[in-house]
Amino acid sequence: MNPLNEIMSTEEASKLWGVHQDHVKRLCREGKVICRKFGKTYILRKNQPKPGIKKAIGAVV
Repeated sequence: MNPLNEIMSTEEASKLWGVHQDHVKRLCREGKVICRKFGKTYILRKNQPKPGIKKAIGAVV
């Protein structure tokens, strides 16, 4: 298993989540997504849900 398959750039995240790349960077700065900063570059984990999507746990419809 290649560890590079488990990470994405802010550009990839913005395309995947349908938001602007600057918004992804803001989410990183605010700690709202799982990421790591290397120099000026944020690297995010691929297997996380789009921020702002809340999972209903035990919700009955």
